[in-house]
Amino acid sequence: MKEGAAPYLVLVRHAPTVPRAGVNSAEWALAPGANALTLELAAALKGKFPVDLVVTSHEPKAVGTGRALATGLGVRAVTAPDLEEHHRQRTALLDEAAWHRTVKRFFGSPHVLLFGQETGAEARSRVEHGLRAAQAAHSGKRLAVVSHATVLTLLLAAPNSLAPYELWLTMRMPEALIVEAATLRIVARVAPAGAD
Repeated sequence: MKEGAAPYLVLVRHAPTVPRAGVNSAEWALAPGANALTLELAAALKGKFPVDLVVTSHEPKAVGTGRALATGLGVRAVTAPDLEEHHRQRTALLDEAAWHRTVKRFFGSPHVLLFGQETGAEARSRVEHGLRAAQAAHSGKRLAVVSHATVLTLLLAAPNSLAPYELWLTMRMPEALIVEAATLRIVARVAPAGAD
């Protein structure tokens, strides 16, 4: 690890959203109660895993979660490139069973373009680049990075020897996964009591 680098990262899955048919999932808004859950998450992190800056993807659900988290932690929030969800514009809203089948296939074939505009391997590479760029841009700061379940799963499954689909299934909204900054090994998971 570089001298002065923070020893851990707080990777956050955004708070609950309101899915809307015909609206790209990247544009979904936060659900009622999302900010309250995020403030609970901030309270749970305070003292245990201090944060100096919140960095979010550009998607509205991540920006909203990041702002609420930053408010709760008493820090600033900024957006950064390449932290957004798997690129899947024009993907139809599927029922839950069909969505789970699709995601399971997606994680099982990371080098195959199954849906959307990028493979799992491409999405993982992009988000890791975005994460490392954010670390470099804010060297020495303890970061909370608000992103999305699919790309966080792609990022964290291999370094933690976890099956991607099973990891994805367990991620709550919102949830913080505290990882070693250099290795991405998970050291703790924190979620408010009411998170789904």
